[in-house]
Amino acid sequence: MSSVESAPAALAPTASPVASPGVATVLNHLGTWAEAAEPAAFPYDMLLTHLRSVGKHFLTDDLLTRLDEIRAALPGRPESAPGGGRQDGTETRDGIRPQDGTAFLRGFLDVVLDKYDGRYDYPSYTALSLLTRPATTDWREARRARDEVLLLLLADLVRFEQRALTDTPDDPHGMPPESRLVAKRVRLAVRVMEPAALRALPEGIVDAAAAAAVPGRTPGGRLAADVLRAASPAQSLLLSASVQPVYVLHDEYLFLRTLQSFETTFTFMAAALAAAVRRLDENRPGEAADLVDAVAAVLKESLPLFSLLATMRPEAFRVFRDFTEGASAIQSAGYKTFESLCSTPSLARLASAAYTSVPAVRERVVNGRPTVQGTWHDLIAERRLPAQEAAVLQAAADRLEGVHQRWKQTHYRLAVRMIGERSGTGYTQGVPYLAAVLENRLFPAPDREGALVG
Repeated sequence: MSSVESAPAALAPTASPVASPGVATVLNHLGTWAEAAEPAAFPYDMLLTHLRSVGKHFLTDDLLTRLDEIRAALPGRPESAPGGGRQDGTETRDGIRPQDGTAFLRGFLDVVLDKYDGRYDYPSYTALSLLTRPATTDWREARRARDEVLLLLLADLVRFEQRALTDTPDDPHGMPPESRLVAKRVRLAVRVMEPAALRALPEGIVDAAAAAAVPGRTPGGRLAADVLRAASPAQSLLLSASVQPVYVLHDEYLFLRTLQSFETTFTFMAAALAAAVRRLDENRPGEAADLVDAVAAVLKESLPLFSLLATMRPEAFRVFRDFTEGASAIQSAGYKTFESLCSTPSLARLASAAYTSVPAVRERVVNGRPTVQGTWHDLIAERRLPAQEAAVLQAAADRLEGVHQRWKQTHYRLAVRMIGERSGTGYTQGVPYLAAVLENRLFPAPDREGALVG
């Protein structure tokens, strides 16, 4: 059956101001490339330009078949199933690294071909296998990695948004935003970028005092240019390869980059909480409290991502989401890893779609993954946690809990605005599901052991 479907007539975009290569041109270049089959010379730009001009959902069968043939002919054996790898925020997914040309090309084709393979889901939609970095046990290295990836993602988004105001906007270009909306999006992206930039970029690029006084006032175009100018060729390729929208509306680019920004944040949060568990196990509660505080701080820095996402126009979202059926953030392994490192979810939650959607994470929880709260309570039971240190740890947990509750409430309100009572895109309940879990706690009181339900 052909993958091509009719686009909604009411929102069918006009022709791109820049001529995009057609299927015949792309196939011709793929044929030329196949004669030498040098991974580094693969025509990524041409294929991605075509993909974004039509939407991944609408790639033709002859192109998909040819890409599948190319993938099958790549030397060596993939280290995991297509699009696979470990979906666990504390460990690396084996392998997709830009410096390994063949492995990166295979991973890229796995993302392009996810619908063709019948395994399309949230990780493949957001190209997480391409963006995932090797795990580290040093939480500061994990935060720096998060900051670097986040800056690249949001700098690229700022570039894309500002290009929409030119005579030759990038694809996807359907339903272009007006200048006032672009300015708002850039300001919100910059609010998230500033704290990361102060940690990861050379001194002076962001004025710390000005950013603290009025967040989001750093000139977005200049900040984005500084970040992108410093990107390596491998990072530039990764940035381009990781945006594969299913349709041709401008706002889907914003959607993808925002989801990816959340995911790289969850990865850091999981790594930091895993380190906090180790510190508690080593009877170093003060250091564990500092780690929990660092997680709370980064989650708080990320809250404007929801405001950024809220600038997505519902009429655009309701169109392209029809082509994202099967992919839902409920499948986020990074978020569930973060959550399950705080405390062990209840049996009811482990049996719900929240965890059956991420079987690798669920398996680790069922097998007894240590948690911050569990290890902390063990120290109390063994009389190895002085009252003063217990109070410091409790205060850090309370701060994280408070930020997380704000995060969930904002997520719920955004979902109500975007989809109302419609079901979610991953065969989930959507808004009713989010409403049901609002009362969940990361660190439930002993008498609320069943709080994590739904």
